[in-house]
Amino acid sequence: MRIKRFVAPDMRTALRMVRDDQGPEAVILSSRKLDEGGFEVIAATDYDEALARHTLLADQLPARALATEVDPALARNERRSQSALRAASTAAPPAPARAGAEPSPLDPPTLRELRRELATMRELLERQANRFAEERLRAVRARAEVLDELAAYGCDPELARSIATAVPADAEPARARGIMLGLLAKSLVICRREPIEAGGVIALVGPTGVGKTTTIAKLAARFSAAHGPRDIALVTTDVHRCGGREQLATFGRMLGIPVTEIHREDALAPALERLADYRLVLIDTPGFGPRDRNLAAQLHWLRATGKVRCHLTLPANAQAADLDEVVRRFRGAEPEASILTKVDETGCLGSALSVLIRHRLPVAYVTDGQRVPEDIQRAEAHRLVLRLGELRRAARVLEPKENADAA
Repeated sequence: MRIKRFVAPDMRTALRMVRDDQGPEAVILSSRKLDEGGFEVIAATDYDEALARHTLLADQLPARALATEVDPALARNERRSQSALRAASTAAPPAPARAGAEPSPLDPPTLRELRRELATMRELLERQANRFAEERLRAVRARAEVLDELAAYGCDPELARSIATAVPADAEPARARGIMLGLLAKSLVICRREPIEAGGVIALVGPTGVGKTTTIAKLAARFSAAHGPRDIALVTTDVHRCGGREQLATFGRMLGIPVTEIHREDALAPALERLADYRLVLIDTPGFGPRDRNLAAQLHWLRATGKVRCHLTLPANAQAADLDEVVRRFRGAEPEASILTKVDETGCLGSALSVLIRHRLPVAYVTDGQRVPEDIQRAEAHRLVLRLGELRRAARVLEPKENADAA
């Protein structure tokens, strides 16, 4: 496959350049108007059966169907790729390399190059499809306003497009916004039952600085208020961080709840056996960054007990890409739910909600302050989506005041 970029003063000239250089079989991957003037066209040629066979055998990637109304060139390229894949599936495998013969097209360097080219083409196709999809949505005023509002909240563009598509073209602004919030709320997965009411052993996991220790204190106080301090015990494995165990011990003394310290991995299971009579045991774990090598070991010994249910603690004020990485890295803990912290510290709650929706991770609790136990609530979908606007407005109100103070 050969991918090449063409730049011309107008689109007609650019297409003629593609045809002259690559022939009538060239496939247009993308086209756009340049800021500095003129037009850019990216085209590809040299599709062959071998390329499709390598793709099928090496990656086993199914062809992705793109809507034909997005762009005729993209649709034509997709049909050709699918035809090549079908032909490749019936083709005989390449013969093994012989001494002095030409190298097999399945050699690792060849496969790596093909993967790079395919990844580039896939990225171009998806970018072009998304651009055309958004342009069609923005042609309708109600949908354009929905896209703008969700973007202001920090929502993922793909999620915003899917919601805007469901808004009727003739919807009045108030109705369009109501539909938007309703669909967003419906997309969230919320724990139907309060996790601590089920009892058992619950560990809070997550990166450093997300508020796990304070959240455990809030959960303990919440449970103690309903059932009494005799039915709950706290465990800390965060004994190496400066002040970590002291903080939880202070909360334990305030609430009248026993706190057990675990210094070694093999001490957790015996400690849980000793605490078996308690209805609820909450475990505070040390924070590890998503790329910390010690993270895998922590997740392993939590799972090894066979008794621990994990809740992933996520800060609402983090960027979507960082939250996405945290969810992926902590997947080994098999978290049954999430706790969204620091909600009061963001004006773009949509970023966190988009990540939770993308991973279908249930939300159990929301925290929005340091007070114990007042600043923790059970997660409710409609309240979360209504807070999008509240937090955004609060952030915008503070901006002029901060600017005035700085002046």
